[in-house]
Amino acid sequence: MRKSMFRIIAGAIVCAGGSVVTAAEFEWKMFTIYDVAGNQTAWARGFAEDVSKSTDGRLNIRVFSGSEMPYKGVDVYRALSRHQIEIGHSPTGFIASDLPVVGAMAMPFVCTDPQKFFDTALPKVRPMMDEAISEKFRSTPIIHWIMPGQQIWSVPPIHTLDDLQGKKIRTWNREQVETLDSFGASSVSIATVELTQALQLGTVDGAITAAINANNWHWTQILKNAYMFNITLSHEVISVNNDALAELPEDVRAAFLEAAARWEVKFREEVAKLDEHAREQLTADGMILTEPSAEDAATLREQTMGIADAWAQANGDVAAQILTGLREGCN
Repeated sequence: MRKSMFRIIAGAIVCAGGSVVTAAEFEWKMFTIYDVAGNQTAWARGFAEDVSKSTDGRLNIRVFSGSEMPYKGVDVYRALSRHQIEIGHSPTGFIASDLPVVGAMAMPFVCTDPQKFFDTALPKVRPMMDEAISEKFRSTPIIHWIMPGQQIWSVPPIHTLDDLQGKKIRTWNREQVETLDSFGASSVSIATVELTQALQLGTVDGAITAAINANNWHWTQILKNAYMFNITLSHEVISVNNDALAELPEDVRAAFLEAAARWEVKFREEVAKLDEHAREQLTADGMILTEPSAEDAATLREQTMGIADAWAQANGDVAAQILTGLREGCN
């Protein structure tokens, strides 16, 4: 939010000792759902520092993690639209309850290759997604990135589709529920903070998440099996409130957007490094990473295509166009 005093004294405050301290002309709040010590939060802070340097200190962004503001994932873009924060970060899965068309990336196996997503799929669908987010939440997306493939991590071994029969798996969206149902597994909804204990107690047999999380949560201490069926990439978006962006002078706005473009690349590179490191560490610690056979992989795709088709039909032309763009770009 722009401080009116700077319209009068041009950002300079004279202290009692006579020295001049220059404060930021614009003070923004950025909220991310990730933990205060998380890598993603550290990247957000790096982005904020880059913005401050690039704007000669005129725009200061203070980053708040998931535990530092009273927002859950589903609240982030609502807070953005009300200008309670200037920048917000959330997976599109949380936005989809308010804006279904952005849920296309959650469709099973629609896009599982990060390189194809960035190179060909995202350019096809980004304008439609950005316009929908801007209209719904009065916010402009500035950074798109993804968490890598979501796998099944389990206590009992799961090496084939047949092994899913009768298993209880923690899921985090409806499409995962439908996918597991079609292969004889049951789905359980459990909060992330309770998940490790649920696996330890046998409340669930396994859970869908990325290798990065499995490694960060030290799951090799409680389970040794991963079925790398890669149901989806978790699409993440960082956006800025439209009014806040419009209020910036042209030179400050340009520097801000240039920094965002740099950090969009940085986020993608850092996620890829984290994923590679996590898989290596998990394997070194005794985790068995099982890739689906070619036959099982084909079956997974064939039997779940109807889930995405039904979703597109239920959510209109834009949803269908986004789904088509993802399929064309990723396959």
